[in-house]
Amino acid sequence: MSTVSPGSDPDKVRQDIQHTRAELGETVAALAAKTDVKTRLGGKATSAAGGLRQRLTTASQSAKTSATQMFRTGSQKASQRATTAKQKTREAMTKARGSASASTQTTGKTESTEVTSARALTAKVGTAVRARPVVPVLAAAGAAAALTIVAYRRSRMR
Repeated sequence: MSTVSPGSDPDKVRQDIQHTRAELGETVAALAAKTDVKTRLGGKATSAAGGLRQRLTTASQSAKTSATQMFRTGSQKASQRATTAKQKTREAMTKARGSASASTQTTGKTESTEVTSARALTAKVGTAVRARPVVPVLAAAGAAAALTIVAYRRSRMR
């Protein structure tokens, strides 16, 4: 605010008054904004909600990545177990054929018994291998759910 002398130009006085009113209006608006608690809290709530959404999105993406990696690892292990089972089955069949042809019995009972036991072993191994891939998928889903719950609870604690 400037001081106007009594003999000053009336236009200059009007401009000075308008300038002073503008400054005073800005000051009042700033004070009103500081005292408007509801609007300030609303702004803080909005920014907190945005931060929470971002953390949940990050946690969700992390859980998806972990689940995908766990699934791939489980699939690879299942494939390796299946390969091992096939090799063991071939070895068992080879042994069964070798012992059947080497036996002195001509009735064929030995061969059919060993072939039957080899087939039973093959079926048992196949069932076990097929049953295993479900475990990594369930573990990945459980891990994703647990991460989501932990992220939600942490956000509620703050």
